[in-house]
Amino acid sequence: SFLCAEKCLLFIKDSKKRNLYTFIKDRGSNGEKVVKPLQRGITAAMLSETSGYSINKATQARQWLHEVDELPNFTTVSYLAWPIRDPATSKSIGVVEFRNKRNGSNSFDSNDMQLSRVIALQLSHAVIYFKQNEIIDGRTQAINQAYEDNLDLTETIHLPSESENQSSFSPIRSSRTAFAIPSQPQIFSERRTSVTVSDIAWGYNVFSKNELELTMHAIDIFDDQGLFSRFSIPMTTFVHFIDEIKRGYDSDAPYHNSLHAFDVMHVCYLLITKCGAEKYLESFNILSILVAALAHDLGHDGYNNTFHQQISSELAMTYNGISVLENYSAAFLFRILRKKENNIFARLNEDDMKKMKARLIEMIMDTDAAHHYNLMNRFQLGLDTKKLSRGLLSSMILHVSDVSNPTRPGPIAREWAYVVQTEFFRQGDKEKELRLKKSPFMDRDDENLPQMQIAFIDAVVQPIFRLMADFMPLIEDHCLK
Repeated sequence: SFLCAEKCLLFIKDSKKRNLYTFIKDRGSNGEKVVKPLQRGITAAMLSETSGYSINKATQARQWLHEVDELPNFTTVSYLAWPIRDPATSKSIGVVEFRNKRNGSNSFDSNDMQLSRVIALQLSHAVIYFKQNEIIDGRTQAINQAYEDNLDLTETIHLPSESENQSSFSPIRSSRTAFAIPSQPQIFSERRTSVTVSDIAWGYNVFSKNELELTMHAIDIFDDQGLFSRFSIPMTTFVHFIDEIKRGYDSDAPYHNSLHAFDVMHVCYLLITKCGAEKYLESFNILSILVAALAHDLGHDGYNNTFHQQISSELAMTYNGISVLENYSAAFLFRILRKKENNIFARLNEDDMKKMKARLIEMIMDTDAAHHYNLMNRFQLGLDTKKLSRGLLSSMILHVSDVSNPTRPGPIAREWAYVVQTEFFRQGDKEKELRLKKSPFMDRDDENLPQMQIAFIDAVVQPIFRLMADFMPLIEDHCLK
């Protein structure tokens, strides 16, 4: 539907059997298995291509073999395809095909080529994390068992059955024993005692705030959730921590800077309070979510993981090309916390600190775009089996907030779109300078901001917000509509 094609097929390479196969059901197909040889036909030829390929009369393509490439009970006219590659090794692992454009010209255009490349990149991450049947239904025995093995029963959220009245459930945050130490004195004589109405809105705009206002907003949110008193966090320590967080972001990065961090924290707060997540979470979870939101892109230089892998940067070498920037951000956070004057977790006991550290690392790792489909399937499985953990919900809240820009009011969404594009062009210029392969939407000579936003919404934002709305229906009113 993204490209208005009659068919979309995802073929996976099976090196052992020397073939390409698909089980993906497409609209109008009977779902039967399709197998193709690795050595013959246009699909197989795409495996060795470095970019996409489009032709308006498929039968005239040099690689086209009718007996191999044509589908049962179908006639291919226009054809568009991209190779699917392992992001870490660049080895081909499959091909995504689009057949027969449904428009007046019956042909795919340059916009389709650009959008299909984004889809191919997203599919490459999905294929790495799942076998073919896991892509189809997301709930194979292997995933089920892995989820069961790693589920902390003490962190399980009780999901009501249809016969239970969900409204009878009360918030659970009181179940965690509070610290006996009293609240810290306020060091700001004229600060608000709670978050004002204007600051708990989806229209809160970090671009219009100064440094002090952002710090005060963080203080208000933590205070509103009772985190200073419950975890005995001195106000001076918290302010030192916030200042270090701000300094840890690269001000030269147009998008991945401290404004993004505070915006993500704000959206996390809205999902927790306005959309009802707080009734499933303890204060410990809320503290971890808000801290992870502030820290999740620490040290980000404005160039993505793929770029770092391509140039074999010091960071890529340090973290073996695995979630490079996310690993760096998590390590950066704990370097900040190692200093006594910044350690907002000083009053946690050893066991709680181990748990907090593990939770923060897990949440920050789950913000890696490469983990997007994996996270969605884990969450869907938790809903289906009614064994959802608070840790997994925490990861979803952070990741959803991280991709929430298009769900904001128009002026704010547009401003975020412009700074994203600016950062993309900055990387695109560097790719040209180093003669690297162009990344989608990063070439300023082929600018298409509306198409970039539509692709991001259709492929990433709308599906994950829809999934969250299945669990937290208030998201429907605040974001999806």
